Amino acid sequence: MPDQEESVASSQSTSYAKFLPELSSLTKPFWEYCEKHELRMQYCAKCSQWIWYPKAWCPSCGDRKSIEWRKLSGVGTIYSFTIIRQVIDNSPAFQADIPFIIGLIELEEGPRIYSNVTGTPIDSVSIGDRVMVYFDDVTQEISLPKFRKY
Repeated sequence: MPDQEESVASSQSTSYAKFLPELSSLTKPFWEYCEKHELRMQYCAKCSQWIWYPKAWCPSCGDRKSIEWRKLSGVGTIYSFTIIRQVIDNSPAFQADIPFIIGLIELEEGPRIYSNVTGTPIDSVSIGDRVMVYFDDVTQEISLPKFRKY
């Protein structure tokens, strides 16, 4: 299995065959920060709540003017996960990765985010494992946040 640097470099040199996120006015800042290898989420300064996924208003207090993009540590724990053993429509782009892990990561700051958990054998992943974000530069414009145990 190639190390992380090799897999990131190889994904840049070839066209990316998997689905890419659709950028909107709400999600564009998130992806721009990911491109800089920064994990940021919206935060409501009025009620002190993290907001994930990006929204035009705070779902806790309804405020639209106090939302800012705050940097997160990228450190968290696996809150839950599933092992993907079959891909819908048998997409050839994902077939090569089977089996793979999708985890619900609870970040140290509190919010949770779904992402791939990579770089470790499937049978060694457990709820409660400590993980850290890294960014897979899949195109020149898109860097996907993924997590690995540390």
